[in-house]
Amino acid sequence: MANLTNETELKDEARQVFEHTWFALLADGTLAILGDHGDFEAADATASDLGYNAVWLVCGEAAAQWADTINSQRTED
Repeated sequence: MANLTNETELKDEARQVFEHTWFALLADGTLAILGDHGDFEAADATASDLGYNAVWLVCGEAAAQWADTINSQRTED
């Protein structure tokens, strides 16, 4: 039982870290990883520091939901 608890704790920790990972949609359509930030303002500052022409910033939780939705429509070759 302790092993299952440790696995659950590790998954929760990984999920929490991913929620703080921010992404930037760039003007050219590229999705760039900005990294671990506590909030929008910090992610926006990083995008600016990197010289990105960001048109949209999204946190990991929202990006994962978008990816799930997009991938649900993919067909197997």
